[in-house]
Amino acid sequence: MQLGYYIAKKLSFSKQQSFTKSITVLAIAAVSISICVVILAFGILLGFKKEIRDKVSGYAGDISISRYQLADGSESNLFSVDSAFVAAAKNIPGVETIFPFIRKQGILKSDSTLEGIVLKAVPANYDFSFYQKHLKRGKIPHYTDTADSYHILLSEYTAGIMDVDTGDNLNLYFLDNTDVRRRKPKVVGIFNTGLQEFDKYFAIAHLRSIQRIVTSDYKTAYTKAGGYEVRIADYTKTAYAQGKISPLLDYNYAISSVEELYPVMFQWLDIVDNNVIVIIVLMFIVAIINIITVLLILIIDRIPMIGLLKSMGSSSRKIMGIFHWQGLFILLGGLLVGNAVALGGAYLQVEYNLIGLDADTYYMDAVPFTLPSAYLVLINLGALAVCFVFTYIPVKMISSIQPSESVKFS
Repeated sequence: MQLGYYIAKKLSFSKQQSFTKSITVLAIAAVSISICVVILAFGILLGFKKEIRDKVSGYAGDISISRYQLADGSESNLFSVDSAFVAAAKNIPGVETIFPFIRKQGILKSDSTLEGIVLKAVPANYDFSFYQKHLKRGKIPHYTDTADSYHILLSEYTAGIMDVDTGDNLNLYFLDNTDVRRRKPKVVGIFNTGLQEFDKYFAIAHLRSIQRIVTSDYKTAYTKAGGYEVRIADYTKTAYAQGKISPLLDYNYAISSVEELYPVMFQWLDIVDNNVIVIIVLMFIVAIINIITVLLILIIDRIPMIGLLKSMGSSSRKIMGIFHWQGLFILLGGLLVGNAVALGGAYLQVEYNLIGLDADTYYMDAVPFTLPSAYLVLINLGALAVCFVFTYIPVKMISSIQPSESVKFS
């Protein structure tokens, strides 16, 4: 057994109460707080990003394909669904699903209220998992490819404005130049995603029912779409999928990622990124200062022991090893405690939503937490490496301590 390891272990983990043991415990607590804050900061940042991205892509998909138009608007130019393109796009690595859709503006009317709405019309085979996750009341509508359905999903915000609930019918008007078309859809489900910018304006309807609204040519109505919604298994491969999709379409189509469609949402996350980076850097600096300060205190307290060891022939390098090991014990203890506290708190937050948020401001009702194991390992290894390197600063003073001078500290 190495002399440095043996002595450091005896000093740090002695059952008897001592100054060294007390300082070690305080140092472990200080390091653990820094590590805990870093882990929580990373996890909350990644949780925010994932939650916002999942919600925005839940509405719009990871990639949206539409025909170019001269002016911005909620409605897209119509085109005929190309089954050959859909089949080819599904074969692109990473593409999970691709669905045609239509957005159509309408006006909801009750006895005392008028409210504008944008109906997103989706096909029978659409993936409703996003809306199922955020469904508050009612059920997901069941659509088929053989019959028009006027069952709709309405946001909790719009349902409150219109004073309706599941099972109620609404008057819905579509205005096209001088033509007004009226329908009476039934609300079968009410959802709340927390993204008020979307919840205020969007509702979900059956593609077949809206296809009949947007064209008077009923022979081709069921072939029309306003765009394609593409979902990617791994969002980091979105640019790759865009590049593969582009050659399959002509120049009349715009292929936009969700970040390009809603840049403000993701710019907000970039600002959060900067704040979290500042917090992480500060916590690492605090941990480094703590370990340097503690080792200096331990060295000063053990100057008589250092002088004795030197007088018995121990080299400065061997004595330095004692305090390197003490620094390592402190770091490992701090990492262990910090990880336990951070991950335990994160588990409780994820399971029970102990800390709530204002959904109108943060787009979610509770603090999220997502931290892949690779990030956790990197945080711990990075903290261990950086802090251990800085233990060399205070330990260097051992080489200047002379046995004769150590008597003064006895």
